[in-house]
Amino acid sequence: MVLTNTIIACALALFTASTDAQLVEKKYSSYATDQQNILRHLGGTGPFVEAVGWGIPTETPYQCTIDQAHLFMRHGERYATKGSDKGLRTLYDRLKNTAQNITAVGPLSFVGDESFTFFEEASWHDQETYYGPYAGTGDLFHMGNILRERYAHLVNSSKTLPIFTAGQKRVFDSAVNFANGFTFNQYAQNYTMVVLPENQDSGLNSLTNTNSCPNFDGDYEGAYANQTLQYSTIEAARLNALSPGFNITAADVYNMCGYCAFELDVRGSSPFCDALSQDAMIGFGYDKDISTYYSDGPGYNMSFVSGSAYANATLALLKDNKTEENTYFSFSHDNDLLRYVTFLGFFDIDGDLPVDHVDFYKFYSVSEIIPMGGRLITERLSCYNETSKEDDKFVRFLLNDQVIPFPNCSSGPGYSCPLDSYAEIIESQLLDFPELCAQNTSTPLYTSFYWDWESGKYPTEYTSN
Repeated sequence: MVLTNTIIACALALFTASTDAQLVEKKYSSYATDQQNILRHLGGTGPFVEAVGWGIPTETPYQCTIDQAHLFMRHGERYATKGSDKGLRTLYDRLKNTAQNITAVGPLSFVGDESFTFFEEASWHDQETYYGPYAGTGDLFHMGNILRERYAHLVNSSKTLPIFTAGQKRVFDSAVNFANGFTFNQYAQNYTMVVLPENQDSGLNSLTNTNSCPNFDGDYEGAYANQTLQYSTIEAARLNALSPGFNITAADVYNMCGYCAFELDVRGSSPFCDALSQDAMIGFGYDKDISTYYSDGPGYNMSFVSGSAYANATLALLKDNKTEENTYFSFSHDNDLLRYVTFLGFFDIDGDLPVDHVDFYKFYSVSEIIPMGGRLITERLSCYNETSKEDDKFVRFLLNDQVIPFPNCSSGPGYSCPLDSYAEIIESQLLDFPELCAQNTSTPLYTSFYWDWESGKYPTEYTSN
């Protein structure tokens, strides 16, 4: 009897402790659920998501100041392109028509709901989304707000701020929305757009330099052409078993994943995201990983040639202590950002990505490198040296709002890289773009817009290419 009472008392004590614990929120969560975030598996087609990073604080390190900052950013969340929209529309129409002749059940039961409608207007192809929690227009304006606060000490409000942008409308619109956020719609400071047309004539004086690189094969897919991933076939079988009558194919699953991503960009939610299994989303994300890896990432040697040009121009500014500008904001496309990051070596891996299975032990996640609104920030730090009693210069990077150490050089404050060491590494790796690309030598052979933007030779308004 004594033993029984003891057991009951212990059980009550544990129950009471458990009940009390539920009333107290843990300061540090014990649950590792972030990698289950669907945004991490949308392959660059879904809304912005922060990189995982290493937990390095983004605050300015002790005894340091930021004295120069560079932003290289992809446009914000957008509607699907005309090409992507065609596949999504075809999927929607077929599922909707099928639902009229069957009783929709299971994960795809929402297809039979009258409220299930297509997410896009044809006239909005390619453009930034403008409403919903992931609206590209709002995200870019907000990003401008954030960086104004971070870099206010670098800004001369009496001077016109240049905003550098590639020539496509969605990129131009993103840059304008950012600029309005940064300048409070020009109440705090005037800005001017410096538009770099996306054509061959721009040569190396461009934010889309592969247009003037005949040797860059934009359709190159390398080993991806032999992709034999099984995730879409397995998911099709699951959906057909749980939602019979729709006759889902592997191609349908791929389009459903894309539909999920773009509908999040547009509406903020999507029934397709809920219908698909996490296994399928992981497979889709990896599918996108290998596609970009072999077309614009480390799996294609010409990616390094393209990225070298951006790294060279930025390094020249980092080494210049006489420039009157301290902030440089540049807007382009996902592939241009990916090629820049590729050259810098942030995601070099041992061996190429396999194309027949998901390799969980090679970290290259395009969802975390170039999501919609993806960005790479380069900061030059000036840090007081207690020994020399002078300031030393360092370079650090923030990829998608997380500090990312430069490979093999992170000995500085906040795991930054000494500027001299960084310059030595970059200069030893620079590539001859005109020669390797077979560039037309009558077009610009170097990047000059950061220095000569006031010359009047660049458009300041959007014009169709």
